Amino acid sequence: MNLMLNKNQEKAILHNKGPMMVLSGPGSGKTTVITYRIKNLIEKFNIDPKDILVITFTKSASEEMKERFYNICKNNYNVSFGTFHSCFYRIIRGYFKYDLSSILNDDEKIEIIKRIIAKNEVSFENYDEFVQDVISEISLVKNELIDYNVFNSKSTNSNTFKIIYREYEEVKKQIRKIDFDDMLLKCYEVLKDDLNARKFWQNRYKYILIDEFQDINRVQYECIKMLSGNENNIFVVGDDDQSIYGFRGSRPEFLLSFPKDFLDTKKVVLNVNYRSTDQIISLCNSIIKDNKNRYEKDIIGTEKEFKTPILMRSYDTEEEAKRIAEKIQDLQKSYELDEIAIIYRTNMQARAIIEKLMDYNIEYQLKDKMPSIYDHFIAKDIIAYLSLAINKYDNDSFVKIANKPKRFLNKNLILDAFDICKNKTPILEHLYCNTSLKSWQLENINNLLFHLGNIKTKKPYDAIKYILNNVGYEEYLEDYADFKKIGVKGLIEITREILETAKGYESIEKYLKNIDTLKEEINKKSKNKDNQRGVVLTTMHSAKGLEFDVVFVISCIDGVIPHEKSKSKEEIEEERRLFYVALTRARMLLYISILKTKYDNNMIPSRFLKKLIKFKR
Repeated sequence: MNLMLNKNQEKAILHNKGPMMVLSGPGSGKTTVITYRIKNLIEKFNIDPKDILVITFTKSASEEMKERFYNICKNNYNVSFGTFHSCFYRIIRGYFKYDLSSILNDDEKIEIIKRIIAKNEVSFENYDEFVQDVISEISLVKNELIDYNVFNSKSTNSNTFKIIYREYEEVKKQIRKIDFDDMLLKCYEVLKDDLNARKFWQNRYKYILIDEFQDINRVQYECIKMLSGNENNIFVVGDDDQSIYGFRGSRPEFLLSFPKDFLDTKKVVLNVNYRSTDQIISLCNSIIKDNKNRYEKDIIGTEKEFKTPILMRSYDTEEEAKRIAEKIQDLQKSYELDEIAIIYRTNMQARAIIEKLMDYNIEYQLKDKMPSIYDHFIAKDIIAYLSLAINKYDNDSFVKIANKPKRFLNKNLILDAFDICKNKTPILEHLYCNTSLKSWQLENINNLLFHLGNIKTKKPYDAIKYILNNVGYEEYLEDYADFKKIGVKGLIEITREILETAKGYESIEKYLKNIDTLKEEINKKSKNKDNQRGVVLTTMHSAKGLEFDVVFVISCIDGVIPHEKSKSKEEIEEERRLFYVALTRARMLLYISILKTKYDNNMIPSRFLKKLIKFKR
């Protein structure tokens, strides 16, 4: 074999029959192992290419695997490549007489859920977030083969979740469509209940290879166990230390229990990291070893030496963004911008970075669909106050905040006034002259006019603090949370993030203009994903599978990573794996950034960094 392989890679590639589990550390050449093992099966062991099925988790990964395979083969072998969804859909398509028009797309799914939520008058904290959380939980129920009647929902109360779930299934039945989760669930039901179908597909694919096996969920795992039949010619490649999709049912337990479910499993560890420097590998090893629920591995490098990982300390997110932008200005003399990544736990953290990259005229690209903080209803309300303060003719803004907090101005009264005034006369002045208003209503309008006058004289940061505290908007949010029976903490955190956005601006006009520019910029980036260039901005989840010369992992503080919502031992271990994935994206340079404060509160470094003290500060 004219290929430079290490001993463990060669052992995996030369495997013939029976189950094999390949534990592949970061940058260990797993795609090479899979593609050459397929080639070996065909050319060394005379396996019919039509008997081989190769499963990946994404379409792009499948296309890349297919391309890599055909690049090393002289013949155009008829091997089946596909994702779990495409492979399982192939099984159920003929069984249920489905075609492409039978599949519900994501936008249709969202619209159905939104209609069900509106119909049942469900309470929520953040509308878009709530919709996504409900959709994720519906997926989790199906992927984990859970009876939805006993599922304990975290997004809403269990009874409400049952109603949404039931009605969603009924709508799909009426319009004769299935969603992507149904592809998996129906495949499981067919293989489980129909012996003839199960035998047919067991004979159709006698050799199964699966990439990124740590991402498998319960329904996929059960299907694979049935498909592998008695021969169990199943070859799985994965890394339990990179299992980070618990929210959709993926857990390292499936990889950990594989040898029990598939007897006589051969095990190989690809422990040579060809990607990163020895210093980065050493740090990452020391962090992930704190997890208990894992296979023990000794990941080694190739004696590639460079700088030790660098710990950056900043006062807050604004200083952090400024320091990173300045560092990138210097780094781009030696590295292409496309080979530099900024990785964060949640999309909200990207806001300060994006603004500073724009200030420094540094090109960037977004890997994720970026929800804007300014599209949140709280931001819209605060912007309405600011806009009304500097432009009394902005009647749309007045309508938005007229009763936030409660001023006891009747909705019909406001709408009638809006129709009369249009944008020619300020509604506030019109209402102030309305003789039918009660004295206490006039007093509330007078107070609002007084507050708007004060807001107009302040810098944006102080103006927003004034709106929250003096005008009473924060008190309104507490009443809102109480009425909706939701927690107020998340709402208050949004106000703190909005406050952060206003730091450094001298006038309300400039601040509002910057918001419009930023929203337009993010919208443009989100629409033109394929044509983006520059520094890569991505969440830790989306960074998986990528690699860069230079990586910045930002805001590494407790409450961010691990996330404040992660409480249990299992959740903390997944957060540590997520951190590990982020760090192992770096080839040459790794910067880990911590904050002293967040929203003016003192913060402590992530507990995952306790072993970083020996690295440079």
